[in-house]
Amino acid sequence: MENVSACAQPRTATDESCESCKSDEFDEFDEFYEYSVVSRTMYGEQRSGDAALVQTTADGALVAVVDGLGHGDEAALAASAAIKLMREQAGEAVPAILQRCHEALQQTRGAAVTVVALDARRGKLSWCGVGNVEAIVTSAANGPLRNKRYLTNCGGVVGYRMPAVRDQLVSLHPGDLLILATDGIDSRFVSDDIPAGEPHQVARAILERHGKASDDALVLVLRWLGPAAGGSLLGRTS
Repeated sequence: MENVSACAQPRTATDESCESCKSDEFDEFDEFYEYSVVSRTMYGEQRSGDAALVQTTADGALVAVVDGLGHGDEAALAASAAIKLMREQAGEAVPAILQRCHEALQQTRGAAVTVVALDARRGKLSWCGVGNVEAIVTSAANGPLRNKRYLTNCGGVVGYRMPAVRDQLVSLHPGDLLILATDGIDSRFVSDDIPAGEPHQVARAILERHGKASDDALVLVLRWLGPAAGGSLLGRTS
């Protein structure tokens, strides 16, 4: 079962799809990113253990992808607990968010978690992760060619064996793509040419080309549109 989420307001993407989301209260905000989440639940399961969060913060946005250990209900519970905690702590530094997730998930089977904080005015992101949620930033197709930038995740399981983590800083340029994928996506996707198109087209193409039938799979693609002008912030749908 494939689900697509492309939301302009803070939402999670798990086993329920959200084709488009808009709220009048956000009309005044400047747009500095657009994103899409595409996921597929493992055959035979009713719930996915993969989940994603994109939430506007005072400085920009918090972006996260969670892969609950294994699959099925227990994996979904772990992922949901992590998403709930991160929504509540969205304004904190990303290493602190991961540590709080570790504490919150100790009564679950645990999860792999990657967290990214976007700074809209400085045009930078801060990211860190534990476990095998891949994250890359790749340059815009029509922009200056730059090497892909890869997040180096720490080994471990959030909620079970948590290493010391430090965030890494990456500068962003308009049109750059941030791509996060759970291990239901073959990790070799990071060395392939990234498909062209809108975020939902890129995410769907990665899922179709590299998704594994033996696990839940989720891809989040966010396009950076540029530093926000003015005092208010929001992303948009692709």
